[in-house]
Amino acid sequence: MSIREDWLNTITCGDCFEMIRQLPDASVDLVVTDPPYGIDYQSNRRTAREKLPKFANDVSLDWVGDWVDEMYRVLKDDTHFYCFTRFDTYPVFYAEISRRFTVKNCIIWVKNNHGSGDLNGSYAPQYEMIIFAHKGKRHLNGKRDPDVMECDNVPSAQRFHATQKPVELLRVLIEKSSDPGSIVLDPFAGTGSTGLACKAASHHDGDGHERNYVLFELNPEFVRKARAGGLGRQEELLDVKRDKRKLPAPKLRTTARPRRYMARKDQTLWLALD
Repeated sequence: MSIREDWLNTITCGDCFEMIRQLPDASVDLVVTDPPYGIDYQSNRRTAREKLPKFANDVSLDWVGDWVDEMYRVLKDDTHFYCFTRFDTYPVFYAEISRRFTVKNCIIWVKNNHGSGDLNGSYAPQYEMIIFAHKGKRHLNGKRDPDVMECDNVPSAQRFHATQKPVELLRVLIEKSSDPGSIVLDPFAGTGSTGLACKAASHHDGDGHERNYVLFELNPEFVRKARAGGLGRQEELLDVKRDKRKLPAPKLRTTARPRRYMARKDQTLWLALD
């Protein structure tokens, strides 16, 4: 039994808790996701424009245990699992993930700017945590990188989603933990940054080195923005690239980049179309 064709390399609108149950056992090569943190989050950074929408399923973490069980079921043996979280919800996610997976580390993502929070009574938040876990054991690709990664956050004015993650950071994680042609799952896809990172992995010239992806998102507004914005635009650019003749040989690069990664200012990857 294989993954539905209409779920591959697209973003599907619906309840991920229902759709995950339809994924076959051991059908996914990697999970990279940024789930709701159960804090009823609302971004208040914007004043000139309308605030970005709140998230569904963000008022409690009662679902985490069952969700982790499903992630374990759909992942193949000897694969990796990356789960974004934050300091106050880390214990819940860690406890449930370590119940099924081997947690190897907590990666610290250092942003280029800080959030708001308590402006007078607390230090300015400038990092997020990423739980890195194994199902079985898999070696990381490339050289050994530090567990502190500096990467510019997506500028607030360019975000379609309040907690949108930079494509470049996701690309690094995907390259380290998967191979060309692998299937990457993001059940909380937002506006599709994980899909763009799969296309950016190793090369982004439409030469077949990209990863496949399965993206689920509950909010139809986010799905619409993903299809009309970065993901949709990227499909157009790749189609143009594949149709070109006498393409130059793709430039290979090492998996890992320098310690500080530069985030793109939008969700469209830069492709050389000449």
